[in-house]
Amino acid sequence: MTQPNGIDKPKGGTKEAKLVSALSGNGKTIKQLTALLEWQPHTVRAALTRLRQRGYTIERVEKTDRSPSRFKIAASQP
Repeated sequence: MTQPNGIDKPKGGTKEAKLVSALSGNGKTIKQLTALLEWQPHTVRAALTRLRQRGYTIERVEKTDRSPSRFKIAASQP
């Protein structure tokens, strides 16, 4: 289904839908996403690239002394 912003929403129950859901809110680290989706880190990074190609804006929250980098979908997206 196409959203008002022209981005196709992933089919429910798929790993891609889980990924989009996980990236909402505060976002997740690559390590958290690999555990959630049971994918290798390079597969998670490739999935993030595919989402970007489909029109999602994925933000990278810089790492700090206390936490690694996190990735999240921009607030203006589904």
